[in-house]
Amino acid sequence: METLPMFPLGLVAFPGSVIPLRLFEARYLTLHRHLTEGSGEFGIVLIERGVAEADGGKHFSTGSVMQLVGSTDLDDGTVMAVSVGTERLHVEQWLDDDPYPRARITRMPAPERGPVEPTVDRCRQLLERALALASELGSNVGTERPDTSSDPISAVYEIARMVPIQELDQQRILEANAVSDAAAFLNEALEGLITVLRLRLGD
Repeated sequence: METLPMFPLGLVAFPGSVIPLRLFEARYLTLHRHLTEGSGEFGIVLIERGVAEADGGKHFSTGSVMQLVGSTDLDDGTVMAVSVGTERLHVEQWLDDDPYPRARITRMPAPERGPVEPTVDRCRQLLERALALASELGSNVGTERPDTSSDPISAVYEIARMVPIQELDQQRILEANAVSDAAAFLNEALEGLITVLRLRLGD
C-alpha cells in the first residue's frame, strides 16, 4: 500500500481521462503545491450520490490514479490544473484530512482480457446510434464515426467518457475486473440512453 493525496469529486475518472480542475480551497491549493514538488500523482474517487461535501461523506473505493500534467496560476489566486488518469486504484483506508484528503491505496491491475471484440464492437455500434439520435435532437455531436482505441478496455473507457450516462453506470464500468464485464455494463448503459433519446424523439 501507499499513501496518495485524494480528490473526491462528483465524477468518475477513468484511466486515460483528462480532467481539468479549478482549485480554490486552501487545502487543495496546498495539495497542488505538494504535487508540483513531488511525483504529481493523486487519486480521484466518486463521491456517493446524495453526499454534497467530501468531508465526512462516503466515497466509492475504486477510483483512478491521476498524474498532474500542467497547471496555471490565475489572477484571482486560484489554480487551473490538468491531470490524466493512469491506472485504477482501490482505497484501503482513509486518513486524516489535514492538510488535505489522503488515503492508503493499492494500485489495481488492468481488467482481465478475453475474447471480447464482439461485445466491444457492439459498444461502438451503440455509440454511433446514440450520437445519431442526439444529432436528430439538435446536439452538435458531428456526423463522423468517433475514433476509439484498438485496445478493448481503452475503447470501453473512451466510449463511457463520450456519452452522458449516469455516474453510477460509469462507476460500475470502472470497477469491472474483466473487459467483458466492463463492455457488458457499457452496452446496458448505452441501450438505456438510446431508449431515452428515442422517447424524446417520439419514436
